Amino acid sequence: MSRIVRYVGGPLDGQEMDVAAWPEDSVRRGVYQVVDGWADRADYEPEPGGDPLLWLYRGPVPG
Repeated sequence: MSRIVRYVGGPLDGQEMDVAAWPEDSVRRGVYQVVDGWADRADYEPEPGGDPLLWLYRGPVPG
């Protein structure tokens, strides 16, 4: 069974990732995602109290 996160905003806007194998607390924290062509990572996380499967772009994080 899949569980799909959707990236909103930033360099990965509209892309999706299956997080079915992830622990729930990891899904709720989001991720610093590697982006092709970037030296930094992209910070994506859900809105506190919002849908945990919609990760919003928060900005770059030094890689």
